[in-house]
Amino acid sequence: MQIGINESENSTSLDHKLAPMLLFHYNYDMSLEESDDDQDNEESGDDEDVSDEDEFTEASDDEESMEETDDDETDASSNDNDDDTANDEGKEVNDTLLLYSISSKQLLANSKLNYLKDHFYWITPQGWLLMVHRDSHETFLWNPFTSQRISLPFDQDKFLRTNYTRCLLSCKPTDTNCVVLVLSLNDTVIWYCYPGGTQWFKHEYQSRRFHRHRGSVIGYMALLTVVGGKFYTGLGDSVITLDFSPNPKFDIIPIKAVQNPMYNFSRLYLLESSGELFSLFFYPPMTCPKRIAEIEVYKLDIQRRAWVKVYTLGDRAFFVNSTKCFGASVSAKEACLEENCIYFSRTGDKGLYVHSMERGTTAALNPGEDFLDNVAAEILMPAP
Repeated sequence: MQIGINESENSTSLDHKLAPMLLFHYNYDMSLEESDDDQDNEESGDDEDVSDEDEFTEASDDEESMEETDDDETDASSNDNDDDTANDEGKEVNDTLLLYSISSKQLLANSKLNYLKDHFYWITPQGWLLMVHRDSHETFLWNPFTSQRISLPFDQDKFLRTNYTRCLLSCKPTDTNCVVLVLSLNDTVIWYCYPGGTQWFKHEYQSRRFHRHRGSVIGYMALLTVVGGKFYTGLGDSVITLDFSPNPKFDIIPIKAVQNPMYNFSRLYLLESSGELFSLFFYPPMTCPKRIAEIEVYKLDIQRRAWVKVYTLGDRAFFVNSTKCFGASVSAKEACLEENCIYFSRTGDKGLYVHSMERGTTAALNPGEDFLDNVAAEILMPAP
């Protein structure tokens, strides 16, 4: 099977040296992509025994972020602004795209991504975007740094536009073995295809194989992360793997669960770095769930069947896109960023937050006055 790679028309490539960067898209109309996550979960048809406790609270993509911030008062007032704020403060930026370079701390020309306005899109941890044209419904992968396009099968069943979903790639999409995975975030369903293929395949998995609470399983599946061409997620005292050979196959690996008796609650994120799987636990204080009391990082040791605590990231910088539940890693030196730091966004907040593993402190980065306070950024990673 040959993959066709074409140059996108009417688009301008981004400078890859500027990535990672923040992408702000005001008034982006993405059917269920912009819907309330809690409402989606309530309507997902969970089993009767689904509760709001234990693991599900860690993995759910609810609208309250657990990260540390000094902007609680801003958050409270931003909920009251909505349309008034958009009309008064953002007449020049509403319904438009803004890019912000994290390394240079500069606002970039928004015309470079105007191509997105005609499409629905899903940003992957690898920087490539899954694109669906709003009128023709043409479906493809797009690299914003090279303008490369890779054709995908048409969304005949309209599942991309009628479901709350997330997209992942098993490897570089220029590889014929790449699996394009679309994951439902409110049901036990996945869809997948291959670059250059002619059909999307649908697969429904049985949640009770992994956990008695269906909602917990869906929440943890939302964290699927690619390492070495295979998809991984954690679920309490086990790690779940998903492989395609060529049909989807789930396996369960018993793993000693991470425990921190100091906290009753945490937000969990997973990411790949240098070919290894890492888990990040964001712990809020009891009195203020929107702050961070502590961040812990663990690395998966398959041979020991345990998560091993990590105290330094070395020359790496970790990124966590809290609004879309994915993480990624870059060389801090190559990206001109602070090493041994975790960069993260939070729902309903324009800021980017930088947590130093060495100092144990978190600083806020304000992208500028031109950005509405209550519109969170997407994190656009490099797309090799």
